[in-house]
Amino acid sequence: MVRHAIPMMSSSGYVAEVQTSDCEGCGRCEAACPFGAVHVNGKAQVDRDVCLGCGVCVPACPEHGLTLIERDERVITPVDSVHRTVAMAVERGTLQHLIFDNHALASHRAMAAVLGAILRLPPVQKTMAKGQLGSRYLEKLIEWNNH
Repeated sequence: MVRHAIPMMSSSGYVAEVQTSDCEGCGRCEAACPFGAVHVNGKAQVDRDVCLGCGVCVPACPEHGLTLIERDERVITPVDSVHRTVAMAVERGTLQHLIFDNHALASHRAMAAVLGAILRLPPVQKTMAKGQLGSRYLEKLIEWNNH
């Protein structure tokens, strides 16, 4: 079965790591990984960009050749689909298009959800969102929320 790499969407904050001295290359970890992040070519190898740190591969190894280690960078998992959509728009520089070109956001409830998602973003992404929109209202809202 050929698995295709998927882009990282969320993470546990951990990543699988192979203890090469313990790995016998049996392939059980590769078969267990639901994301195709583990490949066996003599010994197991983990694609850190695809691994979500779910840990499914760890108990699959009969030789205890896999462990979970903490990621170098903290990965912030979106709270819900609105948060994920807003975060992706901020990262792509298209937040203004999401808000102003999307007629589904015409309701107050939808706009409140988007603004709430912006306020839950990490500080760097809040600054990016503020710059993309150029809104004094959003700037004051972020300042008020930070106090």
